[in-house]
Amino acid sequence: MATTSSEAQLARQNEDLLKRQVDAWARNDIDALLSLYHDDMVYIDMPFSDRPVRGKVHFREYIQGYNAQFVSGTVQVEYENIVASSTSVVGELRVTARYVGEGAPKGGVVIAWWVVLIDTIVDGKVTSEHAHFDSVAFAKAVEQATTGA
Repeated sequence: MATTSSEAQLARQNEDLLKRQVDAWARNDIDALLSLYHDDMVYIDMPFSDRPVRGKVHFREYIQGYNAQFVSGTVQVEYENIVASSTSVVGELRVTARYVGEGAPKGGVVIAWWVVLIDTIVDGKVTSEHAHFDSVAFAKAVEQATTGA
């Protein structure tokens, strides 16, 4: 099936939306991040899929708690892949940050991990997001960084 120019344009817009979203998260600019989501959005952190976060009010609380695990200004993101369509976008990201959450030594430790974000887009805003990361690999990265192993 051929892609129309309007579908291709929407795909490019959705790719840009993902980049703006990730940039706002990395800068810890919660207001800018939330402006990219619908009010009734759903966020699912896949290692914890039984606890979806519904609505921007709850997502704000969730993301503020999540971001508190990292020293502000240390989050760096590299894009491995981005695949976008007129209704969704998938981004494969390598994230590096100074982690100060549970298990981190005083002053924190720099860790790196992979994330895949799968977003459904309606009218230029995210309606649902599934964040996939290996929580065991994340914990192992913290352990290795703190023990030097």
